[in-house]
Amino acid sequence: MKTIFTIILILSIFTIQAQNRISGKATTDKGEPLPGVNIFIENSYDGASSDGEGNFSFTTSEKGTQILKATFIGFKPWQKEISIPMKDSVIIEMQESVNTLDAVTITAGSFAAADESRASIMKPLDIYTTPSANGDLMAAMRTMPGTQAAADDGRLMVRGGDVYETKTYIDGLIAAKPYYSKTPDVATRGRFAPSLFSGVMFSSGGYSAEYGQALSSVLTLNSNDLATEDVTGISLMSIGGEANTTQRLKNSSFCLSGGYTNLEIYDKLFESSVDWEKPVEAMSGTAVYRYKTKDNGLFKGYVTADYGDLSYYVPTSDPTQPMLISNNGLTTYSNLMYRDCFSEKSCYKIGVSGTAQNNNIGLGDDKLETGELNFETRFTVIHDVSDGIKITWGVNDTYNRFNENYILKAGNVYNTAFTDNLMGAFVESEIKFTKNMAIRPGLRAEYTSVIDKFVVAPRFAVALKTGKESQLSAAWGMYQQTPQSDYLKISTNLDFEKAIHYILSYQFGDVSKRLFRAEAYYKTYDNLVTWQKGDFDLPTNLQNEGSGYAGGFDIFWRDLKSIKGLDYWITYSYIDTKRKYQNFPEQATPDFISNHTFSAVGKYWLAKISTQVGASVTAASGRPYNNPNSTRFMDEKTKPYSDLSLNFSHVFYIGDQYSVLYCSVNNVLGNDNVLSYRPTGIADAQGNYSLIPVKRDIKRFVFVGLFLNF
Repeated sequence: MKTIFTIILILSIFTIQAQNRISGKATTDKGEPLPGVNIFIENSYDGASSDGEGNFSFTTSEKGTQILKATFIGFKPWQKEISIPMKDSVIIEMQESVNTLDAVTITAGSFAAADESRASIMKPLDIYTTPSANGDLMAAMRTMPGTQAAADDGRLMVRGGDVYETKTYIDGLIAAKPYYSKTPDVATRGRFAPSLFSGVMFSSGGYSAEYGQALSSVLTLNSNDLATEDVTGISLMSIGGEANTTQRLKNSSFCLSGGYTNLEIYDKLFESSVDWEKPVEAMSGTAVYRYKTKDNGLFKGYVTADYGDLSYYVPTSDPTQPMLISNNGLTTYSNLMYRDCFSEKSCYKIGVSGTAQNNNIGLGDDKLETGELNFETRFTVIHDVSDGIKITWGVNDTYNRFNENYILKAGNVYNTAFTDNLMGAFVESEIKFTKNMAIRPGLRAEYTSVIDKFVVAPRFAVALKTGKESQLSAAWGMYQQTPQSDYLKISTNLDFEKAIHYILSYQFGDVSKRLFRAEAYYKTYDNLVTWQKGDFDLPTNLQNEGSGYAGGFDIFWRDLKSIKGLDYWITYSYIDTKRKYQNFPEQATPDFISNHTFSAVGKYWLAKISTQVGASVTAASGRPYNNPNSTRFMDEKTKPYSDLSLNFSHVFYIGDQYSVLYCSVNNVLGNDNVLSYRPTGIADAQGNYSLIPVKRDIKRFVFVGLFLNF
């Protein structure tokens, strides 16, 4: 779990003293102040952003004749030749382009955060202060519409899609293992700290041609640029501790952090539905480096590693002989990216990412040793053809290597392995005919060597502004995904799994004040992998014979204006979905689906005592499960799920630095939610199977943290 105070501390501003000061004001050509304009001296590190009134000021060691530039999304670039030192302030008048702030934006299927052209739907601070999330980015995203509650899993399941149908990208590069390792009946968490990111783009469908290999959705995370100041922090938590340090230099910054987690104390203090042999113990370390060039190019380097270990017993048909399940492994992720511009109208990004994971799972007397390597390179160009036309194109190459040893008690070793080289290319244009209408056609092509298949997938989106603060958007697209490793290790005689998305979206309001959004969708599946149970219940006869559909609607409302200090959002999702995949004998609703899901999150800032209090409520209808004692498949449901979580954050100072005392309680009412049922492996003498209820491991989870900053 990463620290909350990191987000709060970025409000401070780093300054460098120099000999000459440049100041002024940025406005529209009508004289209205413009906040957030990027002003800088060409070929230097010196510059600033305008404040809420459009004012700016910075110091520089440059002298003589220089070029002062200003850029802002939705406005044409501005520049002027100046002579330093300056006697007068500078008035920057910027002209609106077709891409102005009040122009239409294509939003079908996407929830954007920290987009420079509009306020955030969910900022990193929102993630940390969402009571049910406990600092987990993925848990916070499950309060967004279209997602399943999934308290027994912890991963994103979007609009009827299974876990593997959502992919995570960091700065445009794949993060192949965004979650900690998953074991049966125990929920996992997201691997990456929200404090690392300035923005989140959650696409619940109809996403850009830039990304592939995801049947349902993508989550794209944009990392922070240069750190703003030097800071050292220590975190003392009821589950462990962390330490970090950040150093800011003139044109670069670096950050080092490390953490330790141990849940043994929780196993002793609280009753758990899991019979732990060794509660979760984990260690992690992260290094971040940023470097800014004189021409405003930026290099970002990020590497993180974590090791975890756990074991617990699960019931079997013999109550006296439970099975011991263990899991330990090391995962590393690295991401190197550089962005710069060829010219004022043409910019590019180039990067590489790598994920390496070695994981060992114990299943009673048997062992499963898995090693995976993922390495991706990507090059993207963004070109502003004219005021209202932007073209984005790029290529990527992804290498995957998989190796697995299944070791039986008797000593027999069964090895499965494969390698894959996935090559992709895309082109996409965004055309704004006027401020009120835009279209986004795109095309993506992919070839994968492991199944020797090639596919072309067209995509299209359109948006129409219907009022000053309202718009209508629609999206359609074809999406494909290479079969999972669990299937490819058995057979490579398979094809791409495929889906087609249809989305219609209506949006009203300003995301910085109040926003209402309603979205309807329909999705069809084809070529899903199916199989039958063979010896030892292992998959056999793998085919692309599956199909299915998912349809429904999502509603989102957020209000930051009605009551001073109060920020809340409400979501409701309805879904009707069935599919035939895996070893399903017929089309049925999967066991992770709730037809109705409701979520409400509220946070109130008490200024007089520098404290924020928050509450979140989640409710979901029962999920289907298969009772092997029944003659009908997936015809029974669990009881409805509900959860109330509370938290508070008290901010105080040590010198001139922020520190935070934080406390949260999940499932305050102690609801005994049954999330699913798992049958024992062996039937009794009458041929019936016992059903074991699957519950959250700790009914009521209490977290306390003291985050100190120096």
